Amino acid sequence: MGSRETIEEFFKEGLQTTGGFTIYTDLFLYKDKQLLKQNRLKEFAERQIDKAKNIFWAVLFSIIIVSFYSFWHLIQFGQDWEWIDLTIGIVFWTVLIFVLIKACKEYYTITSSMTLFLKLLDDEESNKVK
Repeated sequence: MGSRETIEEFFKEGLQTTGGFTIYTDLFLYKDKQLLKQNRLKEFAERQIDKAKNIFWAVLFSIIIVSFYSFWHLIQFGQDWEWIDLTIGIVFWTVLIFVLIKACKEYYTITSSMTLFLKLLDDEESNKVK
């Protein structure tokens, strides 16, 4: 199986695409598209893993900031008994839980699929050598 067929099969099976390969290349950045066109698949997968890590750290920083404001509003509610503070604190915690679940799911989906893709490429290279 050639490298073009490898990536098409990976995106069809692993990411469960219904359309053609071009649907998912539209979601990638220009540099990612160039890496795919140049058949630098290993570099493409490593780049996706790095982007997922960077996004995860950005989300973690956001979670820390929002949790600070949530605690602050809940403390304010304890002092003044303003219902708006309780509402804001509860809404922030709801958003925190949702973002945390979504971010972890996306991070592990991207990293596990790209790691699997790297293993697939390595197996293909080892089969070519034999």
